[in-house]
Amino acid sequence: MGEKKKRKKKRRRRLVGILLTAGILVLAALLFFVIFQTKTVEVTGNERYTEDEIRQIVEQQEPLSFNTVLLTFFPVHTDFSGVPFLETISYELVSPSAVRAVVEEKVTTGYVEVDGQKAYFDGEGIVLECIPVEVETEQAEESLDTQPVGDTEEQTQEQGEALDSESLPTARVDVEEYDPNLEDIPEVTGLNVTAAVVGEQLPVEHTEIFEELDALTRLLDRFDLWPEQVEVTEDWELILHYPENIRILLGSDAYLEEKITKLSGILPQLDGLSGELHLEDVDERSGDALFSQDTAEPDAGQETQEGGETADSDGGQTQT
Repeated sequence: MGEKKKRKKKRRRRLVGILLTAGILVLAALLFFVIFQTKTVEVTGNERYTEDEIRQIVEQQEPLSFNTVLLTFFPVHTDFSGVPFLETISYELVSPSAVRAVVEEKVTTGYVEVDGQKAYFDGEGIVLECIPVEVETEQAEESLDTQPVGDTEEQTQEQGEALDSESLPTARVDVEEYDPNLEDIPEVTGLNVTAAVVGEQLPVEHTEIFEELDALTRLLDRFDLWPEQVEVTEDWELILHYPENIRILLGSDAYLEEKITKLSGILPQLDGLSGELHLEDVDERSGDALFSQDTAEPDAGQETQEGGETADSDGGQTQT
């Protein structure tokens, strides 16, 4: 009898221990999910997409976004192919209820216009997205319209046809869901592109040009010198086009960093002028740059900060 009572007591103690342990684990789990509940998502590193859009992407594509610890240390590596200009999102724990989303966006080199679309491509010439020119025009007009006027049935039908048209097979609904800021991306001309397919490389004669354009893009981004247009000549040399008809002749990609560094000091001094800045011969030893003015300017004798003067009154060439 004594042995049976001892065994019953042991079983009872074991059961109590199991229940107590389970209770503690359940309580700990509840506290874990309550304390580390995601209430704030900070966003950094984004340029193409707004903070609200990034938060929406996190909420929709990260199944563990409700918990800051799980999101930070056990993120699900989701496929961001539906968001054309987004590369990755990593997470940092800021506080028990706050997490920071560190955004890495794809480097967009430029766009080419082909078949009524703007085909945006990266440093390898891979097309990231094709957006019908009509859609971009409509979006720009809507952003400038300060009056909340509703779309008519005819306008809605026209927009739907622009997106669903068989002649624009690469236009995707993602452009409507997320509205990336693409205003600083220059048009690239001279590549003679006749077709563009999302996910494929633009068909050009010399694919090496994409490496040159990628290097140029990174330098322009570093100095914040985005042009309106990048022209590729028949000799595969580069010309930058800025407002007021300023053309920057870079020549080949040799000494490209020295040329863009030189440009960063000269470009502000060309405000109000029109002409060509010759940087083809700039290298690591020579810092000379020649500016050829298109027309006479009333203050043509104004001195520049790069060691010379602007073009003379006859529209001639002056060293800077």
